[in-house]
Amino acid sequence: MMKSLVVFCIPLVLSGMLQQLYNWADAFIVGNVEGETALAAIGSTTAVVNFFITLMTGFALGLSVLAARNFGEGKNEKNRNLLSGFVVIFAVFFSVVSVVCAFFSGGIMRLLNTTPDSFDLAVSYIRIIFFGFPFLGVYNVYSAVLRGAGDSKSPFLSVVVSSVINVGLDIVFVAVLKFGVKGAAAATVISQVLMTVFTVLYSRVK
Repeated sequence: MMKSLVVFCIPLVLSGMLQQLYNWADAFIVGNVEGETALAAIGSTTAVVNFFITLMTGFALGLSVLAARNFGEGKNEKNRNLLSGFVVIFAVFFSVVSVVCAFFSGGIMRLLNTTPDSFDLAVSYIRIIFFGFPFLGVYNVYSAVLRGAGDSKSPFLSVVVSSVINVGLDIVFVAVLKFGVKGAAAATVISQVLMTVFTVLYSRVK
């Protein structure tokens, strides 16, 4: 019993950690290519990004409990309804959040006392990052239902692949194409979109 619990929890914990490391990967590559100002710009957005990721994963944990109960009772139809319902809710909610936060990106960065020399770069970066939130929301809903059904490995593998893609795109967009912080942000959003698409397709097949 303990072994099964550990095997289930390790991918769950690592998935949460990897979701929050996108920002770190962007900062590491941009900092080495673009310099300290760009590094400071991305670093100043970490608190905001992690806040929303924690919000998503927190809601997803609650969904996992509901999905696990339905799965244990053999009520798979309820899980399908749970999935479709919360996908719409999360997609709509975080789409609104994305648009609103993107519009007020400058104000948000001022509240965080972003330094003047990195302010414009920070706004450019986080404005793009915000548009990945609806996809992260949908990913977390699907992952929650999969975990509730006892599958924590598939969401973890999708995050791992997405993280590798993110690093690869960071190198191409930042080091090769010289897109700077905007390239790093675009790399993150693209990798999150692909991660979500993979998880959705896997869930449909499964």
